[in-house]
Amino acid sequence: LVYEKGILVKAITRGDGIQGDDVTANVRTIKSIPLRLLGDHPDYFEVRGEIILTHKQFEQLNKEREEIGEPPFANPRNAASGSLKLQDSSEVAKRGLDCRLYSLLGENLPISNHYDAIQKLKEWGFKIPEVVEKAETIEDVFKFIDYWDSAREKLSFDIDGVVLKINAFAQQLQLGFTAKSPRWA
Repeated sequence: LVYEKGILVKAITRGDGIQGDDVTANVRTIKSIPLRLLGDHPDYFEVRGEIILTHKQFEQLNKEREEIGEPPFANPRNAASGSLKLQDSSEVAKRGLDCRLYSLLGENLPISNHYDAIQKLKEWGFKIPEVVEKAETIEDVFKFIDYWDSAREKLSFDIDGVVLKINAFAQQLQLGFTAKSPRWA
């Protein structure tokens, strides 16, 4: 998502990692994505995250599809992704998509680390992951992973697992990226 002067101006899918689809009109229908931000924010920045369908919304959507004779979706992730590419934004609005935002990118940001960036996103009106922790030791990391190995079953949506990230932006920059992903996450 791209924001200029606190207003959502563009939404692009991840695509192939280099180029994605412009889905701005459809993203504007997702209630958890602010069209105008709160508070003091940079004039220009990008924020990245995941569009999701909760289990409840997914079940409701499939029930409605079956009632009108359409095949049910295979899983929430594909249903959410496919919904973003629909031509009719009013249809997207009916699907109950949600969003969790977890990455802030831009120049002259008012923070120097990932954890503080997530807290800023929340201040500005974004919906962030329910659980974000800053670990001080490797033992803390393993405790977190062990806990979420089973606790994720209690979430209202699917996750692949835990994502560990280097906190300091300066260290992230030093570590860089591979062709497909960051070395710091």
